[in-house]
Amino acid sequence: YDMSKAMESEAQHLLKKMSQFMTVLDTMITVAPLLGILGTVIGIISSFKMLGSSGMADPKLVTGGIAQALITTAAGLTISIITVFPYNYFKSRIENAAHLMEKYATRLEVGYRKAMVEGKQ
Repeated sequence: YDMSKAMESEAQHLLKKMSQFMTVLDTMITVAPLLGILGTVIGIISSFKMLGSSGMADPKLVTGGIAQALITTAAGLTISIITVFPYNYFKSRIENAAHLMEKYATRLEVGYRKAMVEGKQ
C-alpha cells in the first residue's frame, strides 16, 4: 500500500470524471463556426446558381442565398460564442480542483511522514 499512489489514482479518477463532458463543449466550439462557414458557402453557391440561370433580371432570387449564408454564419458564431463561456468556466473549476487536490494531498503526505518519523523515535 502506497498512500501517495492511492491519492494520485483517486485524483486522476476524479479529474477524469469532472472532465467527461468537456470534449463535447470543445467540439461544439470548434465545429459550430465550421458549419456556419459551410452554410455560407452553400448559400453563396445557391446565389450564383440563381444569378447564372436568371441573370440580373430578378435580384430577389439572389438575396435568398445571401440570407441563408448570413443566417448560417451568425448561427455558427452564436453557438460557438455562447459555448465558450461555460467551457472556460468549467475548465477553470477543474484546474482549481486539481490544484487543491495536489495541495492537500501533499500536506497529508508530509504530515503522515512526519508522524511516522516521530512515532519511530
